Amino acid sequence: MTKNSSIAPQAGVHTIGSRVWVEDGVEGWVKAKVVALGPTDITVALEDGTSRTCKAQDLPLQNPGTYGVEDMTTLSYLNEPGVLWNLRVRYDQNDIYTYTGSILIAVNPFAAMPHLYGAHMMDQYRGVGLGELSPHVYAVADSAYRQMRREGRSQSILVSGESGAGKTETSKLIMQYLAWMGGYRAESAPTNGSTRSVEQQVLESNPLLEAFGNAKTSRNDNSSRFGKFTEIQFGRDGRITGAAIRTYLLERSRVVAVASPERNYHVFYQLCGGADEAEAARLRLGPARGFRYLNQSDCHELAGVSDAEEYRRTRRAMTLVGIDAASQDAVFAVVAAVLHLGNVAFVPGDGGDGSAVAEPAWAHLEAAAALLGVDAAGLARALTTRTRQTPDGPIVSPLDVGAASDNRDSLAKTAYSRLFDWLVGAVNASIGQDAGAASLIGVLDIYGFEQFACNDFEQFCINLANEKLQQHFNAHVFKQEQAEYEREAIAWSYIEFVDNQDVLDLVEARLGILDLLDEACRFPQATHADLAAKLYAAPGVAGSARFSKPRLAPTDFTIQHYAGAVTYRTQNFLAKNRDFVVAEHQALLGASGSAFVRALFPGDAVPGASGTPGAGASSGYRFSSVGSQFKKQLAELMEALRAMEPHYVRCIKPNGANRPARFENTNVLHQLRCGGVLEAVRISCAGYPTKLPYDAFADHFWPLAVDSPGLGDAELARLVVQRHLDPAGAQFGATKLFLRAGKMAELDRVRTDRLNAAATAIQAHVRAWLARRAFQKAVAAVVVLQAAARGFAARREARRLRRIRAAVKLQAAVRRWHARRAFLAEVAAARTVQAAWRGLVARRRATAMRRERAALRLQSAWRAARARRAFLRTRAGVVAAQGCWRRRLARRELRARRAAARDSGRLLQDKAALEARLAEVTRVLASVQDQRNELRAALREERAAREAAEAKRGEAERRAAERVTALEAEAAERVRATTEGRDVLAAELAALRPEAERLRGELAAATAAAAAEAEAAKQRLAAGEAARLDAERRAAGQAADLMSRLNNALAQRNAAREEALMVEARLKSVLEEEGRGVRSASGALAVAVPGGTPVNLGPGPEATPGTAPARAAPAEEGGVFDRVRRYMTSPSREPGTPATPGSVRGGYGAETPGEGLSEMDRRQRELYAKQQQLLREQRSADQDRLLGCLAENLGYQRGRPVAAVLVFRCCLQWKTFQADRTPLFDRIIATMGSQVEAHQEDNAVLSYWLSNTVTLLYLLQRNIKPASGGSYTQRLRSQSQSVTRGLFGGTSKTAGFGSFFSRAGYGGSPGGEASIHGGAAGGLRQVEAKYPALLFKQQLDAFVQKIFPSLRDNIKKDIMPHLAACIHAPRSGVGRTSRPGRGSSHGVEAPPARSPLGQDAGSAHWAAILGVLESALGTLRDHHVPAFLVRKLYEQLFSFINVQLFNQLLLRRECCSFSNGEYVKTGLAEVEIWAGSAGRTWVGEGWEALAHIRQAVTFLVIHQKHKKSLQEITTDLCPVLTVQQLYRISTMYWDDRYGTETVSHEVLSRMKALMVESAASAASHSFLLDEDSALPFTQDDVAAFMDDKDLLGEMGIPAALRDQPSFAFLNKRLELALQSAA
Repeated sequence: MTKNSSIAPQAGVHTIGSRVWVEDGVEGWVKAKVVALGPTDITVALEDGTSRTCKAQDLPLQNPGTYGVEDMTTLSYLNEPGVLWNLRVRYDQNDIYTYTGSILIAVNPFAAMPHLYGAHMMDQYRGVGLGELSPHVYAVADSAYRQMRREGRSQSILVSGESGAGKTETSKLIMQYLAWMGGYRAESAPTNGSTRSVEQQVLESNPLLEAFGNAKTSRNDNSSRFGKFTEIQFGRDGRITGAAIRTYLLERSRVVAVASPERNYHVFYQLCGGADEAEAARLRLGPARGFRYLNQSDCHELAGVSDAEEYRRTRRAMTLVGIDAASQDAVFAVVAAVLHLGNVAFVPGDGGDGSAVAEPAWAHLEAAAALLGVDAAGLARALTTRTRQTPDGPIVSPLDVGAASDNRDSLAKTAYSRLFDWLVGAVNASIGQDAGAASLIGVLDIYGFEQFACNDFEQFCINLANEKLQQHFNAHVFKQEQAEYEREAIAWSYIEFVDNQDVLDLVEARLGILDLLDEACRFPQATHADLAAKLYAAPGVAGSARFSKPRLAPTDFTIQHYAGAVTYRTQNFLAKNRDFVVAEHQALLGASGSAFVRALFPGDAVPGASGTPGAGASSGYRFSSVGSQFKKQLAELMEALRAMEPHYVRCIKPNGANRPARFENTNVLHQLRCGGVLEAVRISCAGYPTKLPYDAFADHFWPLAVDSPGLGDAELARLVVQRHLDPAGAQFGATKLFLRAGKMAELDRVRTDRLNAAATAIQAHVRAWLARRAFQKAVAAVVVLQAAARGFAARREARRLRRIRAAVKLQAAVRRWHARRAFLAEVAAARTVQAAWRGLVARRRATAMRRERAALRLQSAWRAARARRAFLRTRAGVVAAQGCWRRRLARRELRARRAAARDSGRLLQDKAALEARLAEVTRVLASVQDQRNELRAALREERAAREAAEAKRGEAERRAAERVTALEAEAAERVRATTEGRDVLAAELAALRPEAERLRGELAAATAAAAAEAEAAKQRLAAGEAARLDAERRAAGQAADLMSRLNNALAQRNAAREEALMVEARLKSVLEEEGRGVRSASGALAVAVPGGTPVNLGPGPEATPGTAPARAAPAEEGGVFDRVRRYMTSPSREPGTPATPGSVRGGYGAETPGEGLSEMDRRQRELYAKQQQLLREQRSADQDRLLGCLAENLGYQRGRPVAAVLVFRCCLQWKTFQADRTPLFDRIIATMGSQVEAHQEDNAVLSYWLSNTVTLLYLLQRNIKPASGGSYTQRLRSQSQSVTRGLFGGTSKTAGFGSFFSRAGYGGSPGGEASIHGGAAGGLRQVEAKYPALLFKQQLDAFVQKIFPSLRDNIKKDIMPHLAACIHAPRSGVGRTSRPGRGSSHGVEAPPARSPLGQDAGSAHWAAILGVLESALGTLRDHHVPAFLVRKLYEQLFSFINVQLFNQLLLRRECCSFSNGEYVKTGLAEVEIWAGSAGRTWVGEGWEALAHIRQAVTFLVIHQKHKKSLQEITTDLCPVLTVQQLYRISTMYWDDRYGTETVSHEVLSRMKALMVESAASAASHSFLLDEDSALPFTQDDVAAFMDDKDLLGEMGIPAALRDQPSFAFLNKRLELALQSAA
């Protein structure tokens, strides 16, 4: 597309100051500014200071703004320089992708950009509409995939561009994305080591085909020398089910001819440099420089590329696509054979007729023959002769040296071409095509339009393919343009565009260039001159307006393509168009000993000797045309593309040197024309090239309607167009305003004139103001001078007056000083006398007061000692009387017990056990008494220390008193002497005044010294008093502690004695009952046994544990005490579990119930069993009532959840924690789980159970511990005592019996006191728990880990719909801050209205988010969730908001504007206010979690970014942002309000360098943030951050349990229950 093909501006659109583009021969287009308007010409000033005069139509207008746009169809002026400038600006900002409608333009960066690609970016673009995020190749691939899934129609993605533009890499990225999407839900598909996924094989086919089809050219180190169309087939579920690869026009001539500095195909160099020694020996390979097909060029290696590594990669790719090792070896054998064929040289034959293989070349000929599996002589004969079939028989004709060389090259090209086709077929066969695929996506990677200094047959075919694709492209662009008009519901007419069908007819039509070329190729003797003559003579060719003949090249021809005129040289057309197969080659290789070579040359390749009818002989050739084959392939390709919905990617090469950060305007402009991008622009310009959304139009042209401030965007646009444009030049769509070409320029001219007029008015007012200010300054200066002169005179007079007044003041001061001096002397003398007298009186009064206080202390001490002695005597007497009386009672009881013991000797063992226990209690009492004695000794020492301190204090007081007395006596003596001689002194006062002054000084010094000593004595007394008080406090505390322990120990001792007495009484009563039973039984036995043999009821030998007792003495094992003794030595079982008859009998559990027992024993057992059954039923009913209460909301008491404390108290009371097996824990978990599952979306229910589970988990952590061996015996004793109570009929209400064991530390009934030592909550001992309790604790922890994320995710769901609107400022027609004229009818800029949050549509979203957070916080507070959990929750919520907002900011360029930064910053300020009002107690460090988005928006709204250094940005402004993130924000920033610039180019360059340096070492190149969803706390945090407040006190009983006697224990404090359980 040339300059004249652009839409030229209309006359009258330029004005003084208009910014325009001027065509330049070096830069393509340069910026200029209109400085003068002439009748026909316009004078412009360039940026370099020069000026030019041009026509108006040659000066297209510049687009407003200094930043590029992501979609060039939104440019105000859609012209050639505007497109070029937009691409360059974005390329300088590292934005290599740009849209032109739905067309993606990709500019090759020639540098690694890992942050733009990878799984993290694929996930960002997955499911996002085209244009919603920044342009990207993933967006095009995702659009094609989603359109295929949505419409069920196949899609195509056409990637084009010149060599080095990045087509191959772009195609790889597209296929990677499609493979990622096609395998996105395939994680569950079964895979094994030998199975390769379809998408993996598709991706691995790229390096394989690159090795055999890519080569280094002068423009690209990895140029594809063939076209490739990859069909990726998908099933109905969107999964990849198959694939196929189609190739076009492999450049076969490169195999035999390479120009320097290019290279041949990569595989040749990979094989020479990567084969190991064994393989190189087998293939007879050497260095690449030793082969003629490779050494025609001086380039043999690529910088930064290892041929050996690439060879291994090619081998690995062949394995992955399914080519076995044998086939791989055969493939590389053919490649090596081609290299050896190139080294076969020929010399003239004997006699000068024909040719022969040169002697040095025989080694290569033999190597080639061996690798191809043929005879060397046969191969030499096939290369040097030609066989013709005649009716008389075959005729063998020798070939000269030139023909033999061509024959050899033909064989090499044919073999390599067949090999490449076989590889493509093998890849397709391995991947597998799905004939029943629902749809497919085709990726076309084809060469772009080429125009060189010398264009050959390859360029002719390439440009033909591009003409075909350009026609398809033009039709697609035209259809899109019309579709947009229909979508916006505007009136439109058919758009005419240039159709290139005439070029296609010139090439493809009957008797076109291809037909004439094929006709010339059928004649072996035809030359390129004959071909040129045919072309010039054919009327269908020469008569075409697109065909022309160059003046200086008679055999060349020129075709006017869509991208420009291209001249082709015909010298090689005939040779490159022929695709014949020599019959000798076919016959030789078709009979090869290698099956692989035979497969490359099947037998039907040459169907015998075919010739022209009527000819006398036929050659051994089979004619085939490359052009006709290519034409057929193009027709099939276009037919396939027409059945698909196309998507276009145009790749641009920014410079010819393949250097990063270099943009050559002329080079890019040529590619834009060749790629059809400017043709698409021209089609758009033919209709309505300017398509502006109403809000953007209003933002730009509001100065043209300042008198109508109340209009909306659409109404304002209609008003402006009605006032300043012809209505025929504009159309009003649903959301956009459509303008004809040039109409935008007219409006800009009017706007510029309006702004210039306003600027002129402003300048006039400013100049007037400056003049007034200068006049006012002059007047002010005169006033200042006058004031200075008058001030000087006034100051001089003032100095004179001040001197006079100072002299008067000095005289008065001197006179006053003399008078005051005399008066003060007299007053001092009188004061001295008065002070001496008053001091004497005061000292006397102080002495009397001290004596009185000392007497009172002595009296009180004596009276206290007397009362204390009386009390101690009384108490000792009472204690002695009590002891005597108790001793008397004890002796009486002892005598009774001894009498009872003589009747029953079986009590001895029980007595011994009780004595052992009494001895144990006595030992405990002895240890307590030892502690008491130690404390008493410590108390005595403390008292001795206190008495010593008292003695020191008394000594200090005595010394101070003596000193004071001496001073008082001396002062009194002096006063007395002064009084006696007062009369004499009065007479001699005048003479003795100096002596009096001296004495007064001495007296003052003595008084000061006495006062200092008195003060020091007071301080020492105070220190001694403080030490004494501190010692008394410590002694009192220790004494109190000691007394507490002593009282506790005494209480335990007394309780133990009471228990022992009660046990003896009960044993006595039971013994009497046993005696009565024995006597009755003996009477019965006397009747039953013949002879009246008495039965022995005395103590018998005990049975050995584990053995049954002798049957001869059944009565010996039936006693109550035996059962008690055996039960106390039986194994432990669950507390509360009733003992079975077998278990009560200990080792005799194997006996049959009732066997060997008396009737009384059986009835007692039955009674015990019924009692235990009732206990079990009662316990089950209690558990059901507890679970029924848990299913309801029990609420809270004093901020603590009632349900948690209720469960803990019940488990303590029922001793469930010590149970080996219990179903209660599982039932509690099931009840809680059903409640949580049923209300997963209810935050109130989740908060309620979170508070309960955390509290219950805390109680378990603090109050239970795993069972240990030391406490096992205590629990065993506790169980034995409970069974003993059951046997004797005792209950928990019996005073004394249960208290002994509880006080001794063996458990027991509620109400026991705490032990001296403790370790649980409140200083109490922890309960030792069994496995079910520990498992219950783990289940509670799992519940917390489930409820907390559910609550967090619910809040996230409520927040998520508002986050997208919070990152992007809403567009409103009223109150827009960027249009000051909309708010005032006078055109004066009104300050932007800052409405409070929730007043407009934008801030409503922030208000909604804060409402969600406030509501959630209120719910959490109402349910008393611990503050540390709320802090963790809100820190994660704020982190989630930070990640979402920050990632959206980096992915959407419209969000990186100045006004949008202010919008987001305003919302964040509201969030900060809310966080401050909520308090750090609940929100914690949540505000710090927003650091990324806060620093990002702060960076957006700061002014003078270009003056900031990188150090200031990274350390002061944005310390938490990475260089990648800062670079992304800097390049995407645009100021839509003040037009300020982003950071300087030096800072951007430094950022880019840092990114390159860190690219190799960074673990992740993503500039996006990841969300952390891990649980932010552990069990240790629960124990560390919660407290026991209000947990140990009384709790409210639920209404359903208040009337139940079995739950009466809930009325007691929890600490008492813990004491009992411990």
